[in-house]
Amino acid sequence: MKPEELMTYCGLFCGTCARSAGFTAFREAATILAEVLDAHGCQYWMPDEPIDFNYAEFRKGLDFFADADSWFVCKRPCKARDDGPPFCVHECCRQHGVDVCFDCEAFPCEKTEPFKGIAERAQEYKKLGRDEWLRREAGKAAQGFEMNTGKYYQIGRTEVDPET
Repeated sequence: MKPEELMTYCGLFCGTCARSAGFTAFREAATILAEVLDAHGCQYWMPDEPIDFNYAEFRKGLDFFADADSWFVCKRPCKARDDGPPFCVHECCRQHGVDVCFDCEAFPCEKTEPFKGIAERAQEYKKLGRDEWLRREAGKAAQGFEMNTGKYYQIGRTEVDPET
């Protein structure tokens, strides 16, 4: 997928979101942990119902997070959908003829106020320019950066090619 297809209307980058289908660290970590637990036979020797821990439910949770087909994994970038959460600015961006709110004459506005860090992202976007900003975001994604935690993860890599 091309980096510009992963830019959201509100100026985020889908490739750096743990829920993105291309961000595999989450799923790989759950898969590895489940594999290690199974290899150690936890399903046999660990009681089903200890007082403060339910191993069977924990294991189901790992399977859920490891499953690329679960509802947790976002399979299409924002711009490929016609929906979004109630606070999404996609309709506003379409009405203003922009594909990122940073390019709107009215930015910032009351619709963007709830977005944490949007002013800083807009400033970086405007300073670097669209192409360089996209290259940088794709590069961060390829290195395992996750935007919600602000950390780089060594397990997994995204499928974003910063050169395309």
